[in-house]
Amino acid sequence: MKSLSGAAAITGIGASRFERRPGDSVLQMAGEALDAALLDAGLDKGAIDGLIVQIGSPRGADYDSVAQTFGLSPTFCSQTWSHGRFTATVLTHAAMAVASGMATRVACLLAMKNSDIGRIGEADNPFFHEQFREGGGPHGEEGQIGMASPVAGAAMALDLYCNRYRVDRELLGAVPLTFRKHAALNPEAVAREPLTADAYANARPIIDPIRLYDCSLVGDGAVCVIVSAKHVVAPSDRPVWITGAQGIEAGRETFIFAPRGLGVAQQSTRRLTRAESLARPIWAQSGLTPDTVDVLGVYDSFSPLAVYALEDFGFCDAGDGLNWIQDGRIGLGGATPTNTNGGQLSHAQVNGWGQVRELVLQLRGEAGERQVANARRGLWATVGGDALALERD
Repeated sequence: MKSLSGAAAITGIGASRFERRPGDSVLQMAGEALDAALLDAGLDKGAIDGLIVQIGSPRGADYDSVAQTFGLSPTFCSQTWSHGRFTATVLTHAAMAVASGMATRVACLLAMKNSDIGRIGEADNPFFHEQFREGGGPHGEEGQIGMASPVAGAAMALDLYCNRYRVDRELLGAVPLTFRKHAALNPEAVAREPLTADAYANARPIIDPIRLYDCSLVGDGAVCVIVSAKHVVAPSDRPVWITGAQGIEAGRETFIFAPRGLGVAQQSTRRLTRAESLARPIWAQSGLTPDTVDVLGVYDSFSPLAVYALEDFGFCDAGDGLNWIQDGRIGLGGATPTNTNGGQLSHAQVNGWGQVRELVLQLRGEAGERQVANARRGLWATVGGDALALERD
């Protein structure tokens, strides 16, 4: 198969404000992000001939509504499932579209409101009844046995992890504490107030051993990323090239809130070896290694997911993640600065789009106080297996 490496670049990024603001519509937020991305790319909306939307109705706006509202005329459109985890999928599809000639510049958009649809697992949430379908719900729920929300599966996986590897769960605090420090340097972040180790340790459990600050923030917002074909990209566009891509994995060996070997109901107990992690397609396509990644973005709807991603992509051995992240290793100035915008735990819960936008800012050298010195290579990676390698010239 022909590699996508270097066939497409991110040439524009934009975002709305991130906050709980049920008075603003999804389309208002989408418009803010789209306008900002076009301005960043130096483009008129007429240059956009592709559109991919990650979240549709009822949490977001569907692709046809977006095009109609903002006067776009794309000839290539797509839309993914109205849940999380599809950031890399959308951007990969955009890269495939421009590499194949189906589009030249694709606006990739997430716009959603979480604050006024009710809590996941409660009857007023529009996705409540999905958990009772055959095979369970889309967030790992098993409503028929009382697992009515994603946090249940995440908690069970963390409990299994700590017992299997005989590791202290308090070491997990390095994730939310580090990401909160990053958020304090980010004026866009929803949660910027200091978070102490005592406050983390004494926070109420949501489902033991997952605590309050292990869970991502509820909020509203939009992010737009413009992916352009190589032949229309100029150095003045400050391109960030997509040099590798890897898709979401599924099957009997996968669970969305745990690595292979630690999931609920469907998995075996075998984890990926370090050699297997380092042999994943993203590394071969991009030529990167964990040691050459300057800045990392990971999906962190729950704190443990960051640890699992580090293990599953070979930054450390399976079971060693909680020890590996100590002593500032994932913080600014550390060996692997991770989620430097604050992540979903402190910046905003926008399905990882905030972290991808942050990677672009970092590689451009535009991240302000939280800038990683001489950042040239970035990686987006999730416990679901999807990943993007990003590099600047």
